[in-house]
Amino acid sequence: MSAIPRNISLDDNIIVDTAEAATLICTPEKSLIKWRSTGEHNIPFIKIGRNVRYRTKDLREWIEARVQGGEHKAALREGA
Repeated sequence: MSAIPRNISLDDNIIVDTAEAATLICTPEKSLIKWRSTGEHNIPFIKIGRNVRYRTKDLREWIEARVQGGEHKAALREGA
């Protein structure tokens, strides 16, 4: 977990640790760890030594790729 709590959002273009990434996508931290090792969900991550980091841009794109139905999906197909 982060040493210093930060107010972050998916709109920030920053690098976050696993705990912050889990909070941003409303998923348990253990799920992110499992997904990294199994490839169950292909969320891009960065290894810096032993540390794992995520770009908020990648988290945003991962979420957008999973939007189902509605006008949003049609807009993405049309390139809007």
